[in-house]
Amino acid sequence: MYPNNGELRVEMLAMKQHKLKTNLVVNDTVIPLNQFTSDYIGNVLKAISSSLGYDAKKVCLYITPDGLQLYADERLVPIRKEFVRLIVESTVKGALSPLKGIFWLERISICTE
Repeated sequence: MYPNNGELRVEMLAMKQHKLKTNLVVNDTVIPLNQFTSDYIGNVLKAISSSLGYDAKKVCLYITPDGLQLYADERLVPIRKEFVRLIVESTVKGALSPLKGIFWLERISICTE
């Protein structure tokens, strides 16, 4: 399949992923995350930020009953359309809903880097 081992090694190195550190707080309760969940949620946040045109090392999302705020490297990412806000909120809440101990998602704080 591969002409030599050098190409295979380069491809495997490209597949290695940087481990993300993601902190999740729901309704003032810190939710511990294993590495898979931390990476998964972190990658979702980074993809949302990137889709909005903000590639960043650190991404934070805050959801409260008053609204949603997304920060990319400490810069507030403007979310002007209601549809965008709704799809971001439902994506994040959907990703969090299977986690043990999360029943009521009123206040969410997630930061990843």
